[in-house]
Amino acid sequence: MYALAVVLSVGSLWAADEFTGTWKLNPAKSKFAKGQEAKELTVVVTEQGGNSMVGVKGVAGDGKAISEKYSFPMKGGPVNYTEGGPPAGTSIVVKRVDANTAESTTTVSGKEAGTSRAVISKDGKTLTMTRKRMDDKSNSLSGTEVYERQ
Repeated sequence: MYALAVVLSVGSLWAADEFTGTWKLNPAKSKFAKGQEAKELTVVVTEQGGNSMVGVKGVAGDGKAISEKYSFPMKGGPVNYTEGGPPAGTSIVVKRVDANTAESTTTVSGKEAGTSRAVISKDGKTLTMTRKRMDDKSNSLSGTEVYERQ
């Protein structure tokens, strides 16, 4: 489930601008990669010093609770989990592209396992997250999640 929460929330990660605030998933407008479905997700992003603090709460497609907390440098860098998170050997790095765009790369044991790109609409009300990942059989999966500012 970590991949879902991380990838879904990476777009909402950057504080000090458009990404700060509360974002709620719109499942009807989203298209999920197999195994990454969500019934509901709320992402809250706040600033603390030079870091973005992210809290993710929700319910996965299988009914299991999702709860994660993590931080990372607002200018980009490695994600540091304080609750939930990926299995050992997994690394996630965020990169700020511009004021309304963020990207992340997930590696497992040094090999790239997924990417995401988050873009905030010009009016600042919608965050669209596109992501790609590999499943356990090295099949490429992709999905798009749409969040609305609360």
